[in-house]
Amino acid sequence: MKPSMKMGVIALIGICVVFYQYHLSTGVTFDQAITAFNADTAAEDAGDLPIGEEGDSKTPRLTEEMIRYAVYRVQITNGLSPEISSMLVQELINQLSKNVSAASRNNFKSPSQSQPPATAIHKAVTPPPSRSPTPPSEESSEEPLYIITPTYRRPEQIPELTRMAHTLMLVKNIHWLVIEDAAVATKQVTKLLERTGIKFDHLIAPMPEKYKLKKGAKPRGVSNRNRGLQWIRANATRGVFYFADDDNTYDIELFDEIRKTKTVSMFPVGLCTKFGLSSPILKNGKFAGFYDGWVAGRKFPVDMAGFAVSVKFLHQRPNATMPFRAGYEEDGFLKSLTPFEPRDAQLLADNCTKVLAWHTQTKKNEPSAPLDMKLYGATNLVKLKQQIV
Repeated sequence: MKPSMKMGVIALIGICVVFYQYHLSTGVTFDQAITAFNADTAAEDAGDLPIGEEGDSKTPRLTEEMIRYAVYRVQITNGLSPEISSMLVQELINQLSKNVSAASRNNFKSPSQSQPPATAIHKAVTPPPSRSPTPPSEESSEEPLYIITPTYRRPEQIPELTRMAHTLMLVKNIHWLVIEDAAVATKQVTKLLERTGIKFDHLIAPMPEKYKLKKGAKPRGVSNRNRGLQWIRANATRGVFYFADDDNTYDIELFDEIRKTKTVSMFPVGLCTKFGLSSPILKNGKFAGFYDGWVAGRKFPVDMAGFAVSVKFLHQRPNATMPFRAGYEEDGFLKSLTPFEPRDAQLLADNCTKVLAWHTQTKKNEPSAPLDMKLYGATNLVKLKQQIV
């Protein structure tokens, strides 16, 4: 565990210990502490924290969502892995439940009271915070999916990420790595991600200058995807990752399919090249080659959206990376997973008979014209323009 991760865990546990000892020494209820906590944090995270079920009590209760939110803040600040964060959440809930049970027995006054003890930990009716981790019970039942999405600033960026987000919001136990080809993250992208409720990391990975200056096709998205691989190696121990460009269209069934990946899986992609399709070929149920409109001597003539990889499989190949070679990014990455041959791939989507990913492309738009502040400075157009990149 990295020193920063250790410090994050130690800090969180220390806060909980101090909080509990203070509770015992002064007799202050958890309700009072949470009320103070909510007051202190209202300016920063107004509306983020649930405050309990309506009608239960006049003061908000300590909920599981609050615990998960606190752990999440430590996670994003200090780089805790999702697995460690989940274990820490569960342990804190277990320990606090024990302490609460003991406290409620000491404070119990009348057996006729119909309401639960004011210090009970429970789930709130209100929805969880938008950036809270998936509950441990769900994480343990579903293999985590890591979606690596390269993106760059352009007029279509927010609409395309919005469309993709509304697909990913339907997927359980998912972590979205949105990685911009930029020196500074686009604030509109960050705001969008915060509103989705999806676990995410918004990272930057600009293309090296030497490739920007090259004539001809540029290796777009390579620095972003390699940054995603770096994040996974540092933060994930199990699950599956998938390179999902923001201009593609994805069937929700795709994510159930790629969750089955044990090594490397492959499947068809629609609207690719002049053939309109990129797919492994199966004959009599066995792999027989690739169908793609641009083979060009590639060992793996597949589309970027046409394969997924097991996190464990990646960890076993520490040198795997994507080359800065335009047109050969997929082929170079899959070859770097050696030992791995085309015949070794898991063939998904009902033996590659379903198209679950589409290589759609949005029409390019001209950059937004600047707003005339003399004419419109006091109107709603100011806020609207701030949402256009």
